[in-house]
Amino acid sequence: MLLLRVWLFGAAVPAIGMGIWLLRIADAPRSAQALQVVTVAAGMAAHAAMVWWRVPRSVNTNKWLSMLLVGGLFLPLSVGSHNGPARWLPIGNFRLYLAPLLLPLTLFQLGAPRQGLSAYTVPVIAVVVALSLQPDASQLTAFAVAMTALLASRDRPRLVRVSLLSLVLGAAGVAWRTPETLAPVRYVEGAFALAAAVSPWGLGLALVAALLPVATFAWAARILRSPGAFAVALYWATVFALAPRQVTPVPWLGFGAGPILGYFLVAGAVSRTVAETHGRPNHRLQLTAAEAMMSRRG
Repeated sequence: MLLLRVWLFGAAVPAIGMGIWLLRIADAPRSAQALQVVTVAAGMAAHAAMVWWRVPRSVNTNKWLSMLLVGGLFLPLSVGSHNGPARWLPIGNFRLYLAPLLLPLTLFQLGAPRQGLSAYTVPVIAVVVALSLQPDASQLTAFAVAMTALLASRDRPRLVRVSLLSLVLGAAGVAWRTPETLAPVRYVEGAFALAAAVSPWGLGLALVAALLPVATFAWAARILRSPGAFAVALYWATVFALAPRQVTPVPWLGFGAGPILGYFLVAGAVSRTVAETHGRPNHRLQLTAAEAMMSRRG
């Protein structure tokens, strides 16, 4: 599975490289171009950290990681603007868009096998609450579509699956009723339109570059039989489907550190899972008896 791990590491690189080129075409500030390059380096370091993370995989580890990820979505609400959406975390002179950083890894974690019911439902409800309060209709919609892959599993009671699906879809519908107050930026939300303005070939290359990570995660989902990896692919595909509306930054092609860091983090987690599960029956992590008991109690 070395080839899959190589693809997981590099699948977003063409889109990121083209995004930096689009920044130059759009005469974006040099600081923005430099930040993208620094973010790529930080993302690759984060990928390596996820791959070589020595903390043993367990039910408790997954619970704590899910809590940290979901809790991070509430940070913008504590420092957000009173005159507009609260989606960014100010860090020095720039703002970090947390939803595309945290949601991919959150979805992959939610797809982990044999989680307790509370460890599964509480994070989903918390994500819906956080994104509804920000509000962020596009990210909430992408999360809702991705959750269909996770809720399709019959491992959960039918009532729980139907209730959670109704919650996320209903919240997304309500969020779209809130008018978007931010004007799109051509090298952020309008990256595809900017590529099309260069030439039809530019748009074609942008579409291919954008689909590479989606296809790679779909491939990983098939190899690992992982609904979590497939949910991540659906999440990104939905964000790209919303791109013509120019209501959310285009991942990797548009300016922004969140999607780049989010990709390398979740790609590192999936790559580690590939390394751990390669050659094991059914490509699934085997939990110890004690972990299984803790999972049922959760």
